[in-house]
Amino acid sequence: MLRIIKYVLINIILIYGFNCLAKQNISLTTHHKINDYLKSVMQNHGIPGMAVAIVVDGEVAYNASFGQSSLELEKSVDSDTIFRIFSATKLITATAVFQLVEQGKINLKDKLPLFFDGLPNQWQGVKIENLLTHSSGLPDLLKFKYSLSDEELFKKLYDEKMDFTTGDQFRYNQTNYWLLALIIKKVTGLTFVEYVYSQQFNATTNGVLFSSNSLLLTPNRAVRYYYDFKERKHVRDRNNSGVRGYSGNGFNVSLNEWIAWNKRLDNNQLLNKESKNKMWSGFDYTNKADDFGYGWGHYPVSSYDSWGFTGGNLAAFRKFINEDVTIIFLSNGYTYPAHDIVINDLAKMIIPELKNKKLIRQEDIWRQVFDAEYEKAKASYVQLKIENPKTAFDNLKWNINSLGNRYIREKKPEEALHVFKFNVQTNPGWWVAIAGLAEIYEVQGLFDQALGNYKKAIELNLNNEWDYNKQMHDKVNELSLKQQNLNYHAHGIKALI
Repeated sequence: MLRIIKYVLINIILIYGFNCLAKQNISLTTHHKINDYLKSVMQNHGIPGMAVAIVVDGEVAYNASFGQSSLELEKSVDSDTIFRIFSATKLITATAVFQLVEQGKINLKDKLPLFFDGLPNQWQGVKIENLLTHSSGLPDLLKFKYSLSDEELFKKLYDEKMDFTTGDQFRYNQTNYWLLALIIKKVTGLTFVEYVYSQQFNATTNGVLFSSNSLLLTPNRAVRYYYDFKERKHVRDRNNSGVRGYSGNGFNVSLNEWIAWNKRLDNNQLLNKESKNKMWSGFDYTNKADDFGYGWGHYPVSSYDSWGFTGGNLAAFRKFINEDVTIIFLSNGYTYPAHDIVINDLAKMIIPELKNKKLIRQEDIWRQVFDAEYEKAKASYVQLKIENPKTAFDNLKWNINSLGNRYIREKKPEEALHVFKFNVQTNPGWWVAIAGLAEIYEVQGLFDQALGNYKKAIELNLNNEWDYNKQMHDKVNELSLKQQNLNYHAHGIKALI
């Protein structure tokens, strides 16, 4: 942790090396407030290096770089530093698909048998739009080793059952975007990478890179770190999903190139207005509950719509279409994720209608929880939900959940209990928070409370996310037996185990 503090403090000194405003479309006061806010985020969340840009009315209003791209080399981040953006890559892929739609080479309603032979019956009705919107129901390729050949992987996927009826719901799935890359190659004769470079980056590879290998050493690319809570330090990530992952998580880009791409998108050089409007509209899921666009996620902020996506808890790209504001966040690691928190808070500082309301910032709530100021945090959270009635605040609640897990690992059960109780009180219908509370009760030997919360978590986890219900059922059976034995001991009866 001392190392984190050291490089944060060093780079607070360096922070004023940021690029100046392109145009004075935000005030100097706001500019300084953003700097102060981002310094705080960097320190609170243990971020080694990051780069942030805000585009207003087509002009770069803010462009800043912070921290280090390599802790080992003590190399500073600048606007030409290349970052992995992981799943935010899907914005590039979705744009490529709509370019082909505009060219008349594919249609969103086209079904998979048009492009692939020998598909099983349950795959026959899957359309391109189902791949884009994660409504296919196809099994996820992440279940299998990335070293498999395409032929081997297809065989394994064909043997799997569908996750749900096609079109019924949203379920994030890497198979969808791998298939989109194969379709692009089928209809263009170019690899996915060749097509993207030629159609979206004017054939330049300067400041952009396709690689899903975090260990690849390449000039100007920031090292991707994850935080090892056991060792209490950032260590180099070893993630590598191979070439197959390019269309889903393989894009690497500098802040300058991301800004330039956004300008081409805004100027209708990549897509026409009709295509963009389609991307930035909700897909009609059968369950009438899920909310996602055609490759772009929908993120309301206090009733103001924004569209974009995030990647690896490290990167976020978000467009407030009606307000003509785009916010870009790139980073190379964290102790606690900050990407969506930053985007939402910056929107409240930039968009005049939001700025004038002086809305609650998510980062302030995170800090209050971190500082154990739970009553303040509860009041702030209540106000945040009043201001944003349609928002789930996934990043914030996951952040808080991570803090509780950290306290468990550090053998601080009382601190963990307070954090999990707060998360349940503020997110009473979220099964993950309730499962976290069950876990800390189990650690403390309070088996009755643990049992009740595990059972409630199972009831709320309707879609059996991550197949986690089996683990919780096993916990229920295990704790039921332990509790029964305690009762036997209390009455002087021989235990069962």
